[in-house]
This record gives sequence, structure tokens and C-alpha cells, in this order.
Amino acid sequence: MIRRRRGGWLTPLMVVVALLALLDQFARSAVEVAVPDYARDQPFAEDLDVAVRDLRTRGPRAAADGWLEVLHSGRQVAAADVLRIAGARGQPSAFFTYDIDGRDRATASAMGTDWRHHIVNGYLVGYRPYEASNLLEPLQVLALRKRYQYDHLQYAGRQEVWQTSEQAFVAPRGDCEDHALALADWLIEQGEDARVVLGQYRGGGHAWVVLLRDGQAYLLEATRKQGVTGRFRYPLARLETDYHPEMMFNRHAFWVNTGSRLTTDYQGPRWQRRSQFTPGATF
Repeated sequence: MIRRRRGGWLTPLMVVVALLALLDQFARSAVEVAVPDYARDQPFAEDLDVAVRDLRTRGPRAAADGWLEVLHSGRQVAAADVLRIAGARGQPSAFFTYDIDGRDRATASAMGTDWRHHIVNGYLVGYRPYEASNLLEPLQVLALRKRYQYDHLQYAGRQEVWQTSEQAFVAPRGDCEDHALALADWLIEQGEDARVVLGQYRGGGHAWVVLLRDGQAYLLEATRKQGVTGRFRYPLARLETDYHPEMMFNRHAFWVNTGSRLTTDYQGPRWQRRSQFTPGATF
């Protein structure tokens, strides 16, 4: 049996007028970030220009569909069967988790720019614009070329719409999920263990990236627009106590934090892998 749950991690907690004003001020300042002249300021300008021209010529890929294996039961289920629940009921512009065979939060879905729901793993389509020369470069490029904008302002009132990693790179605006998907997939293509994390940041729903490397976990704030040049380094996740992770995923696996949401540990036994996603597969 499959049941849908409305994504509690995204439920707004904006009940104080002052907080609303603060968030609105942040959104305006993020959208108004000036974009530097790449040819003048950036050593990767030529690679970036080629990547953008290529995407504009052929168009970015939509989210992938496929199959899920629920690890609790070993059951294999078509993603379309799971997603039919989201499409058949009201409020489709949202984030949902799904209980499958008695396993809560076995997977999750969100609406894409095609106005259809897709399993979250499918938004990582295997894209990097070019081979980055170092681990900081993907974040720097996104900071310069992508502006923060809330979904409801960009998609005619729809509250939750995800871009794929490829769409997120070419689109000039997007919210936290879009930034995180673009950054994580680029790093994955570079051979890194990067994951999109969903949770809370200072009381509000948020998405970010965790990079697992050489026994350490680094927290990557994909929406960061300032201070990402010069001697900037990715911070250790264990020092970032304002981030409260609940779920995370890469192209194939979906994990759930079964311990405290206040944890800064992204590798411990409290992280349970709930499902495995195979894009475009048949069994």
C-alpha cells in the first residue's frame, strides 16, 4: 500500500509579521545581486559561454522517470504508480513524501516545470556544464549566474516547482532546491559524493548540499552569493548548527534522518537509506 504525505518540512512557519518582512527583504536583496562580466572577471568564461550556448540550442532535459526499490520490503514499484497519487489529488504544486509497504518516507516527489510530479532523484539528470578545475568553481559559477527567486513569484502562484539540475543551470532564477540540484549534480559528475539535503534552516524549509570527502562532511550553501571568491573554503558540516537535516538524496538513493533533527552528522547510523531509484529502467 502506498500513502502520500504532505511534506511537513516545507510547511511555512511565518506567523510573525517581523519574520515575514525579514524574509521578503532577503528575497529582494538576493534577486538584485549584480552579475559580473564573465569575460572580464572570470577565468572560466569561455567554458561557461560554450555550455550556455549548447543548452540554449538543444534545451535542457526534463526530470527522469523510472523505478523504485523499497529497501524495507524489497518491493519494486514503478515511479508512475507512486506519482499517480500526487497527480490524482488536489494541491499538486507541493512536495510530498510517500509511505510504501509500511515504510514511512520511503521516497518523495515534487512538481517539475512540466507541471507533473517526479521522484526527487530524477531531478539530478547527470549534468555538468564543463569540467571544473576545482571544487569551489561550481559554487562560484552558480553564485554569479543564478539569482534567488521564490517559486510563487516565478510560476504564477504555484508554491513548489523544481527545476532539474540542467534546467537550474541555464535558468537565470530559482529557489534553494534549484540551486542545490545544480550544484550537487555538477559535483557528482566531477566524481564527488554530493547529496541534496532537505530540512530546516532557522525555522524555515530549506535545501542545501552536503559533500562527503576524505572522511569529512562539508556543508555547501548553494544559494550563497557573496564571499565565495578569494580564500573561501567549504565549511565543515559539524560546525553549521543552524541547518537541521531531515532527508537527503543523490541520483539513486534516498535517505531519512531517524535521529535528532538537530544533528550535524550526515554519515552516521541514524541516516537510513529507504529506497533506490533507477531512472528509465524496466524490470
